[in-house]
This record gives sequence, structure tokens and C-alpha cells, in this order.
Amino acid sequence: MLLWVDWCCGAREASSAAEFSRHCQVRPTDQQHLWAALSLATSADGVCFDFEHPDMSCLKFMTDTKAKFPSVPIIMLMSQQSADVVLWALRTRIFDVLLKPLSSRDVLRCVQRLSPVLEARRTQSTRSNATGAEAIPDEARYHARRYSRGKLDGVLGYIEKNYAQPISEQEVAKEYGLSPFEFSRAFRAAHGITFRDYLSECRLVQSKRLLGIARVSVSDVAAMAGFNDPSYFARLFRKRTGSSPSAYRASILSKVPGGSALLETDTEATG
Repeated sequence: MLLWVDWCCGAREASSAAEFSRHCQVRPTDQQHLWAALSLATSADGVCFDFEHPDMSCLKFMTDTKAKFPSVPIIMLMSQQSADVVLWALRTRIFDVLLKPLSSRDVLRCVQRLSPVLEARRTQSTRSNATGAEAIPDEARYHARRYSRGKLDGVLGYIEKNYAQPISEQEVAKEYGLSPFEFSRAFRAAHGITFRDYLSECRLVQSKRLLGIARVSVSDVAAMAGFNDPSYFARLFRKRTGSSPSAYRASILSKVPGGSALLETDTEATG
């Protein structure tokens, strides 16, 4: 079950819920009743917040929800791409951020990624947060230090375009006319996360997508996502997701018609 919190107040957004209802049971609720519903152990597997353009009060409520129910996966929908919001979502451990209008493929991929997480959650005797309680972020940091943000205009696009290539902080700092120290301090001040952590998270997001392709080996997934060392990739992936890349792939493909057969064929072919 997916609890659906509609912040759009418009019938036009019903199509988003309809896309998810093809794969799971969608139960509409509102901000006032969400926590009461989540307090019931079997009330929902996850929560979807459907926004048009989320403001700071929306982000704070999501942060409070995640802090109070750390093991509940949260999906966030919005109508406009925002690097700031995506960064905030990474720091707050929001499960997924999708841009509207939704495509059937995006929704299916989200549900496939969600399935192994829910299976793991159901085996836990108590709800816990492996990374510890996430502090409520200071939203002002996304608007503070205009000097820092101005200097770094376009850096996130640069990372998204070049994540598969070797990228060093020194190289990017030089690209933007800053010393490594100035760049490191400015990036963290502007975005609330280190350059290295953001780059790793960006690569992990891409690796999860690639793991859904059965015939691409795990080592090739690592390389295509920008990880030169497959062992490091496997360790980091397990640390961030709680499972190995192979186990994550198996969980995804087991939910797809014919996926298990593709996985077995690939295993036989690669020995």
C-alpha cells in the first residue's frame, strides 16, 4: 500500500496516482492524518508526496515525517526540476524523486527499486534508521552565501554530464576558477553536502538503473556508472542500500515477467 498525500489540490494530478495504482494499492490521505496512519504498523508500505512546486514548509514536513518514521520509504513528485530539492532529498534519504508528468517506465522502475526495500523492511522486528536520525536541514543554506552559489552555477549539470568519467575535485575547481579549498568550502556551503558525496550518490543512482539490465555485468555497471574499482563499488553499494549489487539486481528482476530467466541465462553465459 502507498499512502498518497496530494499537495496540488487539483484534479489534473489524479493521473499521477493512477500510474502508481497499476502496480500497488494507493490510499489517499492528507497532512493531518498521515502520521496517524503511519503509526499503524501495517497501514502502508510507503508514502508518496505529490507536489506542484514544494515550498519550505512542505520540505520541513517531509523531514519531520522521515525523522519520525525512518524506515518508511518516501517518494516525492514535483512538476519542475530543482537541483536544490534533489540535493535536499539525498541528504534526507528520500527514496526517490520523480518529475511530472510521469511516464509508465519511470513509475515501473521506481516500484521495482522499492520492492527489495519493502521486503527488507518487513523482516525487521522494529523500525530503525541505519544512518541515524537525520537532522532537520537548515533550508536557508540553499539560499545563503550568494557569492558561493554564483561561483558554482552549472556545476551540478557538469557532474550529471560527466559522472561516468574520472572526475577529481581539483579538476572541477579549476574549471570554475577556484582553488580546491575554495571550491570544497563553497560547494558544501551552497548545497549542504560534500562534492565527493554528491558525486558518489549520483553514480549510485545510475548504477541502480543499470542493474535493471540483466545482460550488463556488475563490473560493467560499475564502470558505466563511473566506479573504476568494482570492489569499492560493491562495498559502497552495500553500505548505502544494505544489499550487494547482485542481490539488488536479483530482487528487481524477480519482479519483472521473464526477468529471472534472463538473469539465469546471463549467469550461465558468464560462468
